[in-house]
Amino acid sequence: MHSPELRLRLVAMALLCCLANGQEDGEKSHSTSVAGMVDLLQVETQLIENLRSYADELEKKLQIARSFVADMTEENKKANSQTEHYLANPLNAFSLIRRMHQDWTHWQHYMEQPVGEAQVEYLKGKGELLPSSTDLEEAADSIHRIVGTYDLKVSDMVKGLLNGKQYNVSMNALDSYAMGKYHYDQQNFGYAAQWIFQVIDWLTPVHHNLPLPLDLDRSEVLHLYAETLIQMNRYGDALKVINSAITHRTDKVKLLLRKSEVETLIRTQPSIPPKSFLKRAVGPYERGCRGQYPIKSQLHCLYNSTNSPFLLLAPLKMELVGLDPYMVLYHDVISPSEILELQSLAAPSLKRATVFQHATGRNSVVKTRTSKVTWLPDTFNKLTARLNKRISDMTGFDLYGSEMLQMMNYGLGGHYDKHYDFFNSSTATDLTKLNGDRIATVLFYLSDVEQGGATVFPNIEKAVFPKKGAAIIWYNLKHDGDGDTRTLHAACPVLVGSKWVCNKWIRERQQLFRRPCLKV
Repeated sequence: MHSPELRLRLVAMALLCCLANGQEDGEKSHSTSVAGMVDLLQVETQLIENLRSYADELEKKLQIARSFVADMTEENKKANSQTEHYLANPLNAFSLIRRMHQDWTHWQHYMEQPVGEAQVEYLKGKGELLPSSTDLEEAADSIHRIVGTYDLKVSDMVKGLLNGKQYNVSMNALDSYAMGKYHYDQQNFGYAAQWIFQVIDWLTPVHHNLPLPLDLDRSEVLHLYAETLIQMNRYGDALKVINSAITHRTDKVKLLLRKSEVETLIRTQPSIPPKSFLKRAVGPYERGCRGQYPIKSQLHCLYNSTNSPFLLLAPLKMELVGLDPYMVLYHDVISPSEILELQSLAAPSLKRATVFQHATGRNSVVKTRTSKVTWLPDTFNKLTARLNKRISDMTGFDLYGSEMLQMMNYGLGGHYDKHYDFFNSSTATDLTKLNGDRIATVLFYLSDVEQGGATVFPNIEKAVFPKKGAAIIWYNLKHDGDGDTRTLHAACPVLVGSKWVCNKWIRERQQLFRRPCLKV
């Protein structure tokens, strides 16, 4: 017979496996988690080795061919320098006949032999692991989210200048072209023009070159740029670009026809104003993400030793962030070794985060939340049990009936748009009738984030930036049990870094005598 603890652990492990397999294999959502992209990087390493093996096969065949060419060129030159004398020798004559009859037939067969078939099959076999068009679109959307939220210049971003800090990385013409195409398809022509212009600048003759299979047709790039300018009513500029594209193309019929159409637009619409470029409006959310909230707190820090008897022996460093709504930030509340263990537990089973939709009553993948998550049952192991006990000490709440620990990792521009954590018990009765609504949120920061990734509360203009080992706690409900709309919050896009968090949503039913005046 298995012990109850062992059975619980087995059930927990089975649950994690189900969560890991819950996402459809077709869409891996690669860009939504840095931890998830680690596997993609490993696949790229394997593909590079495969391409190196392919190049070695080609090089081997090339060396054999060049060796023969060198030998035969020397023999052929000797023969041509004194033709009759050379052919008069029976050994030379026989060798010529034999070579022309046998050797060149062998060379034909050798040249016809395919090279690198095994490597081609290997590459085909990895196809299902590669990002899909949806993945690329999500990645482009994430880059645009970063640009808009942090008011970055496209020209700076291409050069690796991110929010005033220069990084030893840049985007090549293919990267910028993919961004330009994305914005063009989204009919976001102002940004499309900026990205495509960077492609043209990158492709200047003295600047960079792309390997032949990946090379961009300069005339096609110019054509797309011209079409973008036309959509912005910049007909004169578009005409100049088309004329430039014509000089780079042999088949000019299509471009010449388009040139004639643009000339007609210029004649018939001479005074039409260009469409203005509209940047993202700046509101409380954007200002919070950029660290622009005013510093107006008169609160202080202290050692909390009153929430539980244990804290009398080991008080915790606590910073008061706000009293109404109640919000505190604990420092150094989880150790590096505990963080590493949590990340190791979570990484294999991370899947795309979802959001509950009241209209359908189901959880769905949405663009407003881009991260990967997994759940750790409270009794999964000693660490999860210990962490839940610590949460109880930090909050003074009873965790019976509360939700499991949720581990999250954010990827490229990972964010969670403005939302409430409470369900609103009057409309989401199925979610709250058993254990009540979410009275409080506990959010552990398990990594430092170099840039971005703040937790912002736009309605009260408070922002908390990730600090490894810290945890923020806030109350979601008022004393009468109604949701406190001032707790509207968001996770700002990660600009640079890998953001790991762990959160616990505490339900209200068990807090009847710990936080009185709640509805029952």
